[in-house]
Amino acid sequence: MPTWTQAENPLILEGVLTGPISSRASTLPIRQKIRIQSQKIVNEGTEILAHSVLTEPAFWTPDVPMLYLVKCKFTSSSEEVASLRHTIGLRRLGIRNHSLWLDGHRFVLRGITQSNRAITLSNKQFTSSEDDKTARVFDLPVDALSQADTLGIPLEEELKTADEIGRPIAIRIHPESHPAVLPSLICRLTSHPSVFLTVLPSTLYSEALKLSIYKGTMLLATETPADSAPPELPKGIDLAVVRIMKTMPDSSWKTPPPYPVIAWQTGTPSQRKECDRLQALLANWRTTPNSPPASWDWAGYLVGDEPINT
Repeated sequence: MPTWTQAENPLILEGVLTGPISSRASTLPIRQKIRIQSQKIVNEGTEILAHSVLTEPAFWTPDVPMLYLVKCKFTSSSEEVASLRHTIGLRRLGIRNHSLWLDGHRFVLRGITQSNRAITLSNKQFTSSEDDKTARVFDLPVDALSQADTLGIPLEEELKTADEIGRPIAIRIHPESHPAVLPSLICRLTSHPSVFLTVLPSTLYSEALKLSIYKGTMLLATETPADSAPPELPKGIDLAVVRIMKTMPDSSWKTPPPYPVIAWQTGTPSQRKECDRLQALLANWRTTPNSPPASWDWAGYLVGDEPINT
């Protein structure tokens, strides 16, 4: 690999943005250049900020998962020193009152837990649109970034497939993860439009606010048991995932907290139909005495066995 100094030989970028492409729709593609905005020496490397402006972007949603392709080549003194090929999705995801909002509409997340062993299988085997759009919840191993700064090939492939078919993903970070790896980890996760939320363990709450500059529109969540009162969220945390075991939530949850709440019933089969059953159970819970206001509802429903992080 050739070496260079920025002062004598600044890097030249040849970059292009093309798309969008989608597994569920087609539209007139664009092709436009990516231009360097700035470059500077950081530690022993060169940090480059480049941009390309889309006047009418196509946004990524589970119904229409639009993706763009970024291809870049970096040269110095006519010698290629680095290249990049990456797909990106532009996602309008956020929170309004107690709900998740995606592309201007309320979005109710429905998902199942999935064992990490299962991701070694290709998820291109799934063909039904309902299964494609059912979210998956994965535990991230504690050593995810210990080697070669990677999430691991099986998970990377899972997220790439999810980007293509429009399947939302939730990631749970291991409690023993080191804070130093979080910025790189969050950047990798938020580069996938399918990753809607990342659950931080209590051991990493102090890092939540610092991660806001890296997470883009991805949401950060905490987990809490349903048999205790709603907690006050740490700064930087956007919502709560409430674990329901055998009983319904504590009555204190009938006074809605000032943030979205996703219900997760553990000890149940990881099947899409169980999400509907949980939704029906919680609808009945809402009709008991001192029910929540009619304007409030759960932001999502997750089901499946308790993964390894707790």
